[in-house]
This record gives sequence, structure tokens and C-alpha cells, in this order.
Amino acid sequence: MIKLIKFAFILFLGVISCACVNMVAVHELNQKASKYIEEGNVDAAISRLEASVDLDGEIYESRYNLANAYIMKGEYEKAMNNIEAAIPLAKNEPAVYYTHAVSAMHVADEIYETKDEKGEVVDVVFKSPEAEIEAAEKYVNLLTKANESFDKYTTLAPNAEDTQQVLETINDNKDKISQKVEQYNLNTDK
Repeated sequence: MIKLIKFAFILFLGVISCACVNMVAVHELNQKASKYIEEGNVDAAISRLEASVDLDGEIYESRYNLANAYIMKGEYEKAMNNIEAAIPLAKNEPAVYYTHAVSAMHVADEIYETKDEKGEVVDVVFKSPEAEIEAAEKYVNLLTKANESFDKYTTLAPNAEDTQQVLETINDNKDKISQKVEQYNLNTDK
């Protein structure tokens, strides 16, 4: 019985020390990523932050920082996926909701605009009326999510310097949503 207790204790110490090593490694990767961001090397930062998330995907700062790096790079879908994974880990962090709202708005914008080979913005042409309606529904859904996150942001940080700007953005999004709902006769009760 004593051997079993010793074995369990050693196993427990191993798990604890492994967790500590992971925390140190995650912290170092996040620090390196921060340095790369300051230098303007977003790709290197993304590489470090992805490694950090791979080591421990339950640390919201890694996912939050990765989402912001993807926003810097213009990869908004990846940003949104990472920030959505961060929300349950940091329910009371206003910045997480702000980043989610921004990424959702960018993904919504990409539904109707894309860049050509020269990097110039061009309108998207849909292959069918059904595809156009589906795009409008997705657009409305994304802007609705953005507004929900902006609302949460202003609730958690009511005295933030950008509160007025955020409230204006919410109203602009509401107008865009109304226009799409009216234009396509969308059912928003889903």
C-alpha cells in the first residue's frame, strides 16, 4: 500500500511539474510573440502564438493575442475562430468582446467585398439568388454577433474612452442589418 501511495505521489508531482513547464513555455512564447509584433513581424508572432495555443489552449491571453495578430494580417475568419475560443475562458474581459466584434464585422464585410489580384477591393458576384440570400443571412448573423459583443464590451467597460464610437458602430450595424432584412425579406426570428 505504501508503494502505491508513493507511486501516486510521484505521478502527481510529475503532472504538476509538467503543467508548470507548460506555463513557462507558454509565457515565453507569448513574450516572443509580443516582441515580434512590436518589430512588425506578424507572421513570426502568429507562429509563436499558435505554438502557445498548441501547448495550452485554455489560456485566453494566447488565443486573444493570436486573434489580434490574425486581424493585423487580415485573416479575419481565423481571428474570429480564436477569439470565440477565448470568450468562455475570459468571460469578464472587455477586450475579448471588442476583438470578437471587430473580427465578426470584418468577416461580414468579406461576404460582399473581396480583393482582386492587384489588391483592390471588388464586389462579390453571387452564383445564384439562393447563394445571395444565404450570404445576406450570414451577414446579418455576423453583424448581430458583433453588436452583442459590443454590448457586452460596453457593459464590462462602461467608462472606456471609445464607448461613444462603439455605440455609433452598433447603430451603424443595426442600420446595415435592417437594410439587408428589408432587401431580402429575411426572417430574423430564427
